[in-house]
Amino acid sequence: MLKRVSTSSMMNIKAPSSGNSFPKLSDILVNLSVKNNPVVERKLKLVGDPIGFLEYTDKVYVPGEKGKTVRVPFPDADLNKSFNRIGHDDPSLCPWKKAGYISTLQFAQNCLEQQEDGTWVPKILKKGKSIFQELAKWQSGRLKDLEDLDEDEIENFITHLGTRRSFPVRIIAKATGKEGPLSVEYEVSVASKELKLTDEMIESLRKAGEPNLDKLNAERKAYETDRKTDPSMPPWEDFFVYGYDLEKIFKHTPIKSAQASEEAETSTYVVKPAKEEAVVAEPVVVVVEDELDFSAPAKKAAAKKPPVVVVEDDDDDEDDVDEWA
Repeated sequence: MLKRVSTSSMMNIKAPSSGNSFPKLSDILVNLSVKNNPVVERKLKLVGDPIGFLEYTDKVYVPGEKGKTVRVPFPDADLNKSFNRIGHDDPSLCPWKKAGYISTLQFAQNCLEQQEDGTWVPKILKKGKSIFQELAKWQSGRLKDLEDLDEDEIENFITHLGTRRSFPVRIIAKATGKEGPLSVEYEVSVASKELKLTDEMIESLRKAGEPNLDKLNAERKAYETDRKTDPSMPPWEDFFVYGYDLEKIFKHTPIKSAQASEEAETSTYVVKPAKEEAVVAEPVVVVVEDELDFSAPAKKAAAKKPPVVVVEDDDDDEDDVDEWA
């Protein structure tokens, strides 16, 4: 039904904003860039589990020269200035894979980031597999410890970092001053003090994004089905799907056509093109294992291990992102 517009209503109509109302990706990503600060520390409370996807850059391997790459502009580079493209769930249908572009496995997870004033703000942790695998190792270790506990100890034993009762995570990014893959190191550790999600924290996640009832029920049903065969998954909680819509933000990027570019799109992000061509250094992750508190009984305590250095396979380009396309 069309709505009648009175004189007073007509006089109060404001011109639509030329910009969109969606936040910049750089504002909602956990910022671990060391471009402006040699040491960056972030304290996070993870939410649920991450999603994984393939991210393609405009590089291809040079035939016959092992490991050597060269930049090749995306076929829609004049219409989509994004620095990267998200691959299709089905590799056989991915235009970027077919074209030979190089991909890296990326993960994204909703979380809460502690601010200087002590408050917690919804964010997205997006990085490569090394950081997320170290967090998974912590959880796997806790599940293994669970097998040795007495029945009365099991109920309150935390095995997952994305549940209501869990431990916050600290990630420290350090600029090393070195070249190439050794230019950045990440220290990943899990706090020994438990942090429980408050109603206020959950409400902030809900405001950032909440699925409709049909999608919520579908997510819950799919989760419970997967959990029957995956004991590492904790009991379902609705807030697992609160926060930013990761599936929409990091969904497949199709090749953009001139016709499509004329239509308004709000489901993808645009990344600012690099000002100059440069080799993007692959950062290094330093996992500080001796800071991880597994809260296991004293008799099971293991000797401290030296830091483990693993190569991170994602690019640090959070500062290059712009608004949703």
